[in-house]
Amino acid sequence: MSMSQQTILIVEDETLLRIILSEALQDEGYRVLAAASVLEAIGQIAKHAEIDGLITDVDLPGGLSGLDLLELFSNCRPAAATIVVSGRSDLREADLAVPSRVFAKPYDLDHVIGELERQITDKNAERTMRRTAS
Repeated sequence: MSMSQQTILIVEDETLLRIILSEALQDEGYRVLAAASVLEAIGQIAKHAEIDGLITDVDLPGGLSGLDLLELFSNCRPAAATIVVSGRSDLREADLAVPSRVFAKPYDLDHVIGELERQITDKNAERTMRRTAS
């Protein structure tokens, strides 16, 4: 499925992981924005109203976590896809304040991209159904 019109924000402080994920998403046709901290991510969110999805690490530099960012982003963009990646083995989806999918590091890129596509497809279908119902 081509997601060429979709913009994804990746927030990952590990440069190599950020590059690998960015390139994999670009290969799938996504437009990718990247940040290494929550503050950088907030700047991207403020500049780009077209962000359709967020993939964020949990442990980030600067005093705010990826979970803080997830909550802020979901309040601003409730219709966007959200994925959390973490090296923490104890983090569960049920523990999150915002419904999101969690992938433990090291994660399979195909699984993360598949989940992103599923969420975007589901959210687009929900929007279409709401429009046709009104």
